[in-house]
Amino acid sequence: IHPPSELTFVRCRIVINFACLNVMSEQKSKQLSSDLCLLVLRLAAGVLMIHHGLEKLQDPSGFTTFIVDQYFPFLPFDHILWTYLAAYTQIIGSVAIIFGIATRPAVVGLLSTMIFAMVFHFFDTGLQGAPFAVVEAHNYEFETSALYFFIYLVITIAGSGALSFSSLYKDRFPQAIKAWV
Repeated sequence: IHPPSELTFVRCRIVINFACLNVMSEQKSKQLSSDLCLLVLRLAAGVLMIHHGLEKLQDPSGFTTFIVDQYFPFLPFDHILWTYLAAYTQIIGSVAIIFGIATRPAVVGLLSTMIFAMVFHFFDTGLQGAPFAVVEAHNYEFETSALYFFIYLVITIAGSGALSFSSLYKDRFPQAIKAWV
């Protein structure tokens, strides 16, 4: 029996190095896929949500009269303040998640507006036979706000990802704040 040659050791090292590179590139590929998915979710939800805030600013007294006053009479303060709060949360929060700046605080605000939207739709139309009923409008009234809610919930859990502005400056914050940036 001959002792292993230097060539055998070199071959073993090449195989081990290749296996390690393959695992590392697979991990990087999965991370990039996750980051791309978060970017797409952030962009889509942010761009599509902005107009909801702009609609409220178009006729704040109408939104206040027909939505806030009728369905949320228990809210304190002048109800038009709640309309402006929802509108600016939807506009500023959307811009923040589009760019990935302070994503989690922005998404918490947007989540709260979606909770109010779902409560409004449940009070207004109920469940409408969900999930198996076929309704006149071809979608449940609460469907859009529920979808936004779950998109925002995913972003709250996952954060903004590496493809965001916050990833550029995250290291400058104390550890306790990093998760919220």
